[in-house]
Amino acid sequence: MKIAISLKYYRFWLLAWLGLSAASCASDKSLMSHALNNVAARDNGFFLAREKLWAVEEGLYKARNNDYNRVLPLYPTLDSTTVRATRPDLNDIIKKASLPIQHRAGSDWTDDAYLLVGWARFYKMEFDDAILTFKYVNSTSRDPIAKQEALIGLMRSFLITKQLDNAKAVSDLLDKEVGLPKDARELFLARADYYLQVEEPAKAIEQLERAVPLIPAKNERSRTRFMLAQLYQAQGQDKEATAQLNNILKHNPPYELDFQSKLLLGQVSELDKQNKERLDKYFAALLKDPKNKEYQDKIYYEMARLAYRQQKYADALGLLRTAAKVPTVSKSQKGYTYLLAGRIYYENLHKYRLASAYYDSTVQAMPKENPLYLATQERAGILQEFAKQYTIIETQDSLQALAKLPDTELDKRLNTYAAAELEAKRIAAAKALAAQKALAKQQQADASRITSSSANSLSTPSALSGSQRDISNPNAFDATTAVASGAGWYFDNATSLGTARSDFLRLWGDRKLQDNWRTTLTPSSSPNAPQNGGAPLSVTGNDQTRVNGTAAGTTPATAAVVDPLAEQNALVATYRQAIPSTPAQLQASDKQVEAAMYELGGIYKEMLKEKQRGYETYAGEVTRYPRGAHAPDADYLLYLYYKDLPDPAKAAEYAAALQREFPSSTYAKLIADPLYREHERALHNAVATRLDSAFALYKDQYFTRAKAAVTRLEKQYPKSDLTDRVAYLKLLLAIRTQAPAAVRASVGQFAKTYPDSPLVPQALALAGAYKKAEDGQLAGALASTEKPVVSVFRPGEVDNRIRILYAPDETPAVALKPAAAATGQQVPAAGAATTASVAPTATTPATTATDGATPTSPKADAPAPVTTPASAPVTPPVPAAGVPAGTGTT
Repeated sequence: MKIAISLKYYRFWLLAWLGLSAASCASDKSLMSHALNNVAARDNGFFLAREKLWAVEEGLYKARNNDYNRVLPLYPTLDSTTVRATRPDLNDIIKKASLPIQHRAGSDWTDDAYLLVGWARFYKMEFDDAILTFKYVNSTSRDPIAKQEALIGLMRSFLITKQLDNAKAVSDLLDKEVGLPKDARELFLARADYYLQVEEPAKAIEQLERAVPLIPAKNERSRTRFMLAQLYQAQGQDKEATAQLNNILKHNPPYELDFQSKLLLGQVSELDKQNKERLDKYFAALLKDPKNKEYQDKIYYEMARLAYRQQKYADALGLLRTAAKVPTVSKSQKGYTYLLAGRIYYENLHKYRLASAYYDSTVQAMPKENPLYLATQERAGILQEFAKQYTIIETQDSLQALAKLPDTELDKRLNTYAAAELEAKRIAAAKALAAQKALAKQQQADASRITSSSANSLSTPSALSGSQRDISNPNAFDATTAVASGAGWYFDNATSLGTARSDFLRLWGDRKLQDNWRTTLTPSSSPNAPQNGGAPLSVTGNDQTRVNGTAAGTTPATAAVVDPLAEQNALVATYRQAIPSTPAQLQASDKQVEAAMYELGGIYKEMLKEKQRGYETYAGEVTRYPRGAHAPDADYLLYLYYKDLPDPAKAAEYAAALQREFPSSTYAKLIADPLYREHERALHNAVATRLDSAFALYKDQYFTRAKAAVTRLEKQYPKSDLTDRVAYLKLLLAIRTQAPAAVRASVGQFAKTYPDSPLVPQALALAGAYKKAEDGQLAGALASTEKPVVSVFRPGEVDNRIRILYAPDETPAVALKPAAAATGQQVPAAGAATTASVAPTATTPATTATDGATPTSPKADAPAPVTTPASAPVTPPVPAAGVPAGTGTT
């Protein structure tokens, strides 16, 4: 009994203690409640969330795009597709990981649950929220391991959002920590990704070497070694790359990785005689293996790369053409094939048109998400322009070489070219015809097979019922599924329609759909005409044969005699038209070549970033055309290039060429005076200021003062880049102050003196107005019969401080010189009234007020309204806008 009593006693207290612990679990005030909280937090929400996160990560890592033609990616690519596929699981992870956070806040697994939430946010591409979560764990957690994991997650978030400076700071911070092997592995991999992004592959190799031994999964470890081999190969360390590949092959990797490792091994092996023989046998064995059927394009591509390493460019191009013809399952392999061919044609063979064509094909075949796509697209556009300029040079040089040949040699050469072109056309037409016949034959065979299969299936019902079919003949016609597939309806079967049309043409010819279409008198383009007895072409042999003889009352048609050399002679004549045979044509050809060479130099230097070849092209241009239109630019660029090298002798050579051939050019002045541009800018500003002041006077019709300002400007600054503006303002002042006949010659002369001025169109418009005035097309004052309007100054409209002063012998009623009003110095606008503004002079009379107004006089040098006499000549309209100075507009 004691024993029984004692057991009951202890059972009572144990149950009581457990009950109290459970009741106080939420408060976490005791050791027991804390332990229970930890168990509940870890083995419920946290455990389920962690397992699901591992499953999501495993799926993402398996779905990585393994493009073995470039360095493999370390991490999965996150995009809208991956987020859409994993969003339900990630939301569930966040929900389950939130349970211990909300209900077991005092447990030791709260920070770990926050880490799961952070990674779920990361894979949902909610990077801002993920960064905040990782920062929170790092700031609040008391577990150093959790803090390290949070910092690694933070670094990954910074890397994927391209915040590389922040990622480097986190990496440096983790350098001081000591953590678990799994955390060290993730840190090394993250650092490798960072160094790859900042293009420091040597440091990335160092981090990957440290990470590889810590990767537990064998296949993932082998994949990382393949990345190392790729980086070693890019660095030229073929021995280290070979060691990594051999290590992969020793550990029985997956078939694709094994296959790609062997291919890469061929690229990093030494090219001695023994290795070449071994690789040739190896590639031959790969091609024979049926398991590699879907990788044949890749095998041919690697064989081409091997030939390229040996500088066997013709062999490499042949292998690349074979690779391009092989069907492939890879989305990007054809793009790499075309890209290598383009590189060979551009860099090694210098066949730029072919290079441009292959780069265009690369852009069409390569997926847009490929990291090489944008660079390749840019290079394709550059090479297209490059090929255009290069073709100009090549064509014009060939034409000039032909122009130098004797007539007999030229005729022989042109006839050879024409015959070759015609032969090429004939061969192409023959190939096209053969392909068309083969296609028609194949279509006819398919139609016959379908027809026979249909007849058999309809006459002998299948023993299978429902939707089943005879598996021994999968191509046989099945009446039970004919309607669903469309084959049961005759006009839905394109093959049957094509066969029927061929039969119709053979029997009846190409006849229109009309009434009585069987009538034999209907004209037809078919070779089976009535004169052939309706026999098909296969019987008559050709369309000229008449199997029944000539019809009564008709005569055989005489076939037109075709000169076999006519087409060749026409081609020769076309060639001759393009040959520059006259000095003018030769000069035009030289201009095209010189401009194309200058453009090529710019493409090399600025677009292709091949400065050396660019300056070599410039040097060839100025050597061939020392006084060409682009020679000053090329000479100055070469001068600067050799000055910076430094190569004083070469720099002096091109400086002397500029000063000798183009002494008045800006470049020659820059060489003589390095501060030439600063001086020119100061001169421009000074002239512009004074010209603006003179133009302001002109607009206010202070013509005398404006003319004086222009005269001072010309005397003080006789040469400047605004000389044409000064001359144009002077011309406008002459129009305002001189008789039309005296000014017209100056208007026409402006365009000849300053042909490059932007004001030439306005000067020509003025000259045109003068011509219209002479032809009577401008009515002006002669067309007006209205009484002229006299301006009146009323009280308050003028400054009351103005006073009129008279000499002792003057009175307000009599003008000083009445004859001045009839001098005819007026410029009416086209279609204006009979009053016009005339140029003011010192003797302009005062205006007499009427209607009792107070008489006043105009301010000095101001215009006064006068009446134009009927016999006064009409001058062209003067534009309202005048001469700009600094802006270059009018």
